[in-house]
Amino acid sequence: MSCESAYEASDEYLEDQAYWTRNLPSENEPQYRLPHTADHDPHALSEPAQLDPVLLRRVQELAEVWKVPRSAVITAACALLVRRWCAEGNEVVLNLPVSRRVQPESKTLPAMLAGVVPLVLRVSPGATVADFCAQVDARIQEAVQHQRFPVQALERKVSPGGPQVADRVSVNFLPATFGLDLGAATATASYTNPGLVGAFGLNFSNLGDDLFLRTAGVGQPFANFDVIDLAGRLQRVLVAMTADPGRLLASIDVLDSGDYTRLDGWSNRAVLTQPAGAAVSIPVLFAEQVARAPEAVAIRDGARSWTYREVDQAANRLAHLLAGHGAGPGERVALLFSRSAEAVVAILAVLKTGAAYVPIDPEVPAARTQFVVADAAPIAALTTATLAERLRGCQLPVIDTDDPAVDTQPGTPLPVPAAEDIAYIIYTSGTTGTPKGVAITHHNVIALLASVDADVPRAGVWTQWHSLAFDVSVWEIFGALLAGGRLVVVPETTARSPEDLHALLAAEQVTVLSQTPSAFYALQTADALQPEVRQRLTLQTVVFAGEALEPRRLRTWLDHHPGAPRLINMYGITETTVHASFREIVAADADSLASPVGVPLRHLAFFVLDQWLRPVPTGVVGELYIAGAGLACGYVGRAG
Repeated sequence: MSCESAYEASDEYLEDQAYWTRNLPSENEPQYRLPHTADHDPHALSEPAQLDPVLLRRVQELAEVWKVPRSAVITAACALLVRRWCAEGNEVVLNLPVSRRVQPESKTLPAMLAGVVPLVLRVSPGATVADFCAQVDARIQEAVQHQRFPVQALERKVSPGGPQVADRVSVNFLPATFGLDLGAATATASYTNPGLVGAFGLNFSNLGDDLFLRTAGVGQPFANFDVIDLAGRLQRVLVAMTADPGRLLASIDVLDSGDYTRLDGWSNRAVLTQPAGAAVSIPVLFAEQVARAPEAVAIRDGARSWTYREVDQAANRLAHLLAGHGAGPGERVALLFSRSAEAVVAILAVLKTGAAYVPIDPEVPAARTQFVVADAAPIAALTTATLAERLRGCQLPVIDTDDPAVDTQPGTPLPVPAAEDIAYIIYTSGTTGTPKGVAITHHNVIALLASVDADVPRAGVWTQWHSLAFDVSVWEIFGALLAGGRLVVVPETTARSPEDLHALLAAEQVTVLSQTPSAFYALQTADALQPEVRQRLTLQTVVFAGEALEPRRLRTWLDHHPGAPRLINMYGITETTVHASFREIVAADADSLASPVGVPLRHLAFFVLDQWLRPVPTGVVGELYIAGAGLACGYVGRAG
């Protein structure tokens, strides 16, 4: 006690305190906690796994060249393993056990003085193996020099809610056996358990030149690994490190072939190397539906029904008028419409010319309208007489869809556009900066619809509920019309009333409904209050999109509608052509707080990567990257 009191009053204490204050983990220290198996004994010490002696000799040779101990090189390899299983940032924090017996009198003191200190390492992707090993050795030497200071108390004071000792992996090196002098007698002792230092430990013991790895603890990134597997991963890192000391850290792979097989299966990587089928444009597929059933109802808008033939001929006439104004491949036409059959005809007309349509919601502020028109540079705008005033000040021709000149145009089709022509440009919300126009091709749309043919019965009755400036409208319109379905336009007033929408779904015998989760929660309430209407529903599929789903808020609907309709959560962004993933919601999900993303659609591949753009192991947080036939061409007028 006296020596500790003297230490706390010394300059050495202040120097140690200053060092640790400068070298504590950052506030954004990565967290490593992962679930562990219920049958895993947190106090169990694994069987030893011997590391390859030939590899260790190579490690020792390089350590001598670098003038660092072998343990520093192995600790560096451990840090790289840990970094790949947290994947957040370029900082790795390990626990380094220390004896804290610095003074001669403390070396024989019969008391528990040992503790752990944080070993903060900067793992830069551009650093070399040699540089990193030198850094690890330097940090270890500094930590040992300042080991006497009670770092844990300082950490709790500086960051009360931050990660603590139990949230880190410890790396410990102990002799397999050691000698003891007990008076005149001598003895040999060995460690049977290093004790719990943090929640998970990588414990190395050496017997001569041989080195063994044992693990203990739960809740950390490696707790569910067999020690043999973990030793193999560590040795894979050491092989890469010793093969080329000038190798960059970002190029060292810790995943094995089994990991990649599992990741490739989940990610649907194979789709990227499959031969592409024949690509066609939207007008081609729509024309096939017209030829197949010209008198079938294509659109219901209020009391009026439009057959496929009527929609096609109206779109052809308008397309000819647009072509006379310069519409064609590579050009753009702005559309300013509320939801209506006329709006759908206008969309088809623009697509038939080969131009791209640029939808603008009539409810947005004038400044947003003017920005989109200026940025997209359309050759003309299509709208109605009642909405034309909202384009005042925009320097472009405005065409009224009710213009008598439309009726004088021929009803014959124009030459069809190519599959790779731009079909539409939808502007992002701009919540994170300047809105950007996302360019989507005909092929992007066709690939999306083809990918869900087996999961969504498209030849049914679909609602057109979303704004035309929101890309889910593309899914609604062409999901129905390119498969021979019937599209029911939801009036503005009905869209805002859950009770009226509920009644419309029953009256029109809708089979496919797309909703934002928040709108569906309100519809669910109306459904619960109107059992007589609920009995008349014929819904087969409900698709959620546009915001995060809270499955637990669907319990009432699941109770009232067991088995049908299917509830599908489809994650996606404008840049991936509406939807990217598919996950059916079942009764078991009603207790979940998380919004389940599911698996990639058949035409896409998912990759979860770290900040170094390397695949992360299963269960590790990373950024989602998407590839495949749904990926947009890019942003209009912008490089990225």
